[in-house]
This record gives sequence, C-alpha cells and structure tokens, in this order.
Amino acid sequence: MKGPDVSLQHLQRALTMELTTINTYLYQERKLDDWGVDRLASRMAEEIDEERGHAQAFLTRLLFLDGEADMQTLDQIAKPESVRGIFETQREMEREALAYYARAADEARAAGDLGTFELFMRILKDEEEHIDFVEEQFDLMEMMGDQLYVARQVSSVSKDDGEDDAP
Repeated sequence: MKGPDVSLQHLQRALTMELTTINTYLYQERKLDDWGVDRLASRMAEEIDEERGHAQAFLTRLLFLDGEADMQTLDQIAKPESVRGIFETQREMEREALAYYARAADEARAAGDLGTFELFMRILKDEEEHIDFVEEQFDLMEMMGDQLYVARQVSSVSKDDGEDDAP
C-alpha cells in the first residue's frame, strides 16, 4: 500500500536519524569501554539496542508503505572526548529527534496516516525518557563533580566492598 509522500519523507528522515544515533552511540560505547568506564558503557549498549528497535520500526513502516529505504546515508557522527561531551551530544540528538518526531506525527496525522502517527508518538515517549536519563546524569555530575561521577561509573572503583576486579 502506497503511503502519503509526507509520511514516506518523514519515515526516511527518522530512519537516517536513528541509524546515525546507533553509530554515534556505538562509537561512544566503545570509547567509554576504552576509557574503562564500563558501567556507563554497558548502559550505552542498552541504548544502542533501543535505537536499533526504533530504526527497525521506521524501516518496517517505510517498506509497508512502499517507500524506498536509504540505509547508507548518515548524518555526521560526533566524537566527543569526555563523558560530559558524550551526554551533551546525546541530549542534542535526542532533543532534535523529539522536535522532529512531534512534527512528523502531526503531519502524518494530517495526511490521514494514523499508523505512522502512532509510530512516531510511541517513539516520542522513548526519546523523552532518554532525555530525562541524560538530564539526570547532568544533575548527578553537578552534585558530585565530573570526576566522582565518572569514578562511580567504573565498576572496579565503585564497588561497595572496596575490592577491585584483579585476581
């Protein structure tokens, strides 16, 4: 079934945004792991899975509506060099997605495409939750200071018993 052009355009843009987010978060997850910030790296792996689910949902809907999916085009991948920079990048990306998905939902509904409207609304909720998580991390960094916050994200440093992972 051929979907409205406005829905196809929004679904493709959303797919591009989600694929970019997956790659950005993958870079950030690997960077955190390389820095030894393993607890936060594990949390990032969960976010990658959620973003992959969003990309799959947009792709599935795009194909259902007989759209052509561009899986190769990505936006620029940001490569921050600090934990705070990682969260700043995520906040910016998630806020952009929130604004775009709200507009896309409204325009899909106006075009009579309630399935696409509902998809954007469902994913909007996930984006709001991620923004809330990121803002909570900023609050924690402000209360603790960046160094203590990061130390709490390293499992060998933050263990309650004071032992490290070394044999």
